[in-house]
Order: sequence, then structure tokens, then C-alpha cells
Amino acid sequence: MQPTELGNIIREAYKLVEPSKADRARIDSIAEIYLKRVRDIAAEYSREVRDVILVGSYAKDTWLAESVDLDIFLKVRPDVDEERFEHIAIDVGLRALHEHSPYLRYAQHPYVEARVDGVRVNIVPCYDVEIGRWRSAADRSPYHTEYMLNALDDAKRREVRLLKRFMKVIGVYGAEIAVQGFSGYVCEVLILRYGSFLNTLESASRWREREVIASSVMDDGSRVEIRGQKERGDDSRGNGSPIIILDPVDPNRNLGLAISYESVGRFILSARNFLRKPSIDYFTYTTYEPSRIITMERSNLSNIIIVYFKHKPRSEDIIWGQLKSSTHAIVRQLSINDFKVLRYTCYTDGSNAFISFMLESPTIPRLVVKQGPKVFDRHNAERFISKNRSTLLWINDEDGRLLALVERRFHNAKDLLSHIMDKGLESSGISKGLLDDIRVNGFRIFTGDEVLEREVEGEVEREREREVEIERGGEGVDVKAGYMSSSIASIAKKIIEYMLVNDRFAFADE
Repeated sequence: MQPTELGNIIREAYKLVEPSKADRARIDSIAEIYLKRVRDIAAEYSREVRDVILVGSYAKDTWLAESVDLDIFLKVRPDVDEERFEHIAIDVGLRALHEHSPYLRYAQHPYVEARVDGVRVNIVPCYDVEIGRWRSAADRSPYHTEYMLNALDDAKRREVRLLKRFMKVIGVYGAEIAVQGFSGYVCEVLILRYGSFLNTLESASRWREREVIASSVMDDGSRVEIRGQKERGDDSRGNGSPIIILDPVDPNRNLGLAISYESVGRFILSARNFLRKPSIDYFTYTTYEPSRIITMERSNLSNIIIVYFKHKPRSEDIIWGQLKSSTHAIVRQLSINDFKVLRYTCYTDGSNAFISFMLESPTIPRLVVKQGPKVFDRHNAERFISKNRSTLLWINDEDGRLLALVERRFHNAKDLLSHIMDKGLESSGISKGLLDDIRVNGFRIFTGDEVLEREVEGEVEREREREVEIERGGEGVDVKAGYMSSSIASIAKKIIEYMLVNDRFAFADE
């Protein structure tokens, strides 16, 4: 592609990401109203609350119109104890947002959130401390805002918006546990480091594992020499991190710790593909319906197994944490029982949870050879023979080791998963916070081909009738009934697509 064509795409993308005058007027009005309201209520706590400020992407003018948050921070004296600290934030937040059905969310400390005219408004407490004397995770945010207000000019803010939009479209934007991607602040740091959107992509396309990324001048005025993997790869700040992104406000903090290998990998590959073959598709939200899933071998679909159950609403961070830890626990159980898990994922829409696995095979041989001690080890050999006397025993002619032919308890993955979710639930390792949901609502297990089969011949409509009957009766999910509503089938199909179809940006056609 010629440089002029790339320039045309970037100019078109600028138009997509820049908030309109109407957008700005609407958000400015909401910000003004609720900042004043929070300040008025916080005045009742004037001994403890030193200031009320706006932080985040709106305050820094790096926000995107389709996903703007208003972050209003209460700066609390550092000598206030945590119980009082939390009480003040909850009281002020709930009162300020009372007409918009506010709810609590949880980071290190609870904070209040509500939707106001489509805008997410967060009222968050932080301690008013000096740099480096952090008492809560939120204490850095006011410094982040101040730093970026001074460091970014209008041109760089536009580049930040472009990078954010690119990351949102390819699915790696957001530091929350559901995504484990690049936060808005990380996008700002990257633009500050590399200077522009295209320079960021060029650099990312060459990143090495544990690459160190830092602004040349930190907030305290000290200079940081930017070095690569060989010189800095063993830095303790990078433990478990695919890349190391130093926080300009706190150089001892690695912003890359919150970013998963998958998100880093998808960004690197998407950057390379965009630079090789630029397209406005990388900046536009489109509904992608891959046709390849329909033409795939049916055997691949049967290797996908999905566990579904309903759960009570709760904070996104909490439910995603519970689902991810539970997914890892079930993977361990599958592996212990000799099922090879190729990949796995989990998802929730806020009330319906899905834990999904791609297996090398959904079934394994019924019989397995169990190795015992050598016959020369009298004590252990006799114990092995006594324990396995009811099955076929023989001696390995190559090394004198005792062998027994035993039947596996589970040779079908669906049977094992049913046991884990039912009789084995207490010892499964599944998060305690989900156990009651599963006990009360039951669960459902289905394979990929079962999901697609339920989309033909009007099956979904008939099952919707069954769903309505259950809703009227107040029942939970009947494990034996085997029904699948149209909404559940739709989500399950998207999960199958994620598991079986190549990502269209990371693995774009050349």
C-alpha cells in the first residue's frame, strides 16, 4: 500500500475517534452536575476529605465517545482509617447518584458506580498522599492525570484515541480481569514513549519478550535509560509479565503485570498485519460472522465441551475472578484424569456463566496400564498385588516391574464434568462463591456440535417455549431436561467461534 493510502486510512480513523461537539457538550454537562453534587455532599466530611477532583480519560481529554467514564475521586487525609475511608466513599457515592440505581464495585476498596444517561460515573476514594507513600491502589490516579495533562498535547491526545480504538476493535483494551488487556493509561504511556499511533505499532511489531518500555523522563525528573530485554529482562518488576511498562509516576511499578500474554500477542500480531495491509476495519466495530465454523469437520466441534450455569448478579471483577479460578481448577481435574486440554476459556453476560474446553479428544480408552514397583521391592510389590488382585496382573519382561490393567473411573469427559459439577462439587476446587449458584440453579453440559444442531429445524423456538415454562414455574435449570434457550445457544455459538476460528486481526489473511 502506498503511503498516501495509509494516510487516508489514518485520516478517516481520526474522524471516527474524535468526540463531536454534541458529545462533548453532553459529557461536560454530566461532569459538571455530578462533580458539584459530590463536592457538596463531601463538604459534610470536610475534616477528612481534602478535595474532590476528576481523574481518568475524561479529565485528560483522551476519552472515546462510545465508552467514556467519569471518574470522580475523593482525596481523603492519609490518617483516616480504612473503615472510615470506605464509609465516606460509599455514603457520598450512593447519595450523589441515588436516582440512577447506584451499586458498589470492588477494587482494593469499594467504590460507587452508576449509569447516567449512558455514561458510567464512578465515585472512588483515594488517600491524598505524596508520591511513593501509597496507601491504596487508587492513590496514583490523581498523579497519573496531572502527569498526562502536562505531558500530552492535543496531537498526542488524538494519537491516544486512535490507539485506544484500535485496541478496542481487536479486543485487547481494558485492564479489568475479564480482558487482561491494555488500560487507557497504558495507551497514554505508549504514545508518550513512541510519539504516535503508527510509531507505537512499528515498535510493538518488534517487541521482544519482557521488553522494557519507559518514558525517558519520569515524573520526579529523573532520567531512565531505555534498554531492551537483554539488559533489563531479569528486572524483578517483570516477574510473570510478557512486557515491562514502567509507570512514569512510580518507576517501581510495572504496568505490564495486568496484561496477559494473549493480549500482548494479539496486539503484536495485529500491529504487524495492519502495517503490512492497512484497513479501516481495524477502527470500526462490525458484526463478524465467520462462515468457516459451518464448514469445519464435525469432529472438531465435538471436541468443544461447554459447562453452563446461572449465577446471581455481582461485581464484574468478582464474578470474573471466580470464573477464571474455577476454570483453572476444572482444567486440573481434567488433566489429572488423563484428558488433554488444548485450550479453555470462560464467559459471563452478568447472569449466565460458561466454562468451555477444547479437548484433544472427548473420550479416552476405558482401560489403562498401571505401573507398580519392581518385584525385587518385596514390601511394595506385595502391597501392589494385594490392591490390584481383582484385575489382570503381569510382570514387565524388560525391567521386572509389576503392571496392572485397570479401568478408568471416567473415560468420557462429559461424565467427568457432570461428576465435578454434582457429587464432586465440594472437592472440585471451584470457587466457593459459585457453589451455591450451581447447587440452586443446576448446570448444563453440551458439546459444540450439540449447540449448532439446536439452531436448525426450529429447535431453538421450541426450546424457548420450554424456557418460558420454567421461568413461570420458578424452577432452576433442569440438568436432565437438556433444553437450551435461543439466547444461551447464541452465546455458546460465539464461544465455539472463539475456540475454533482464527482471530481475524491477529491472523489476518495476507
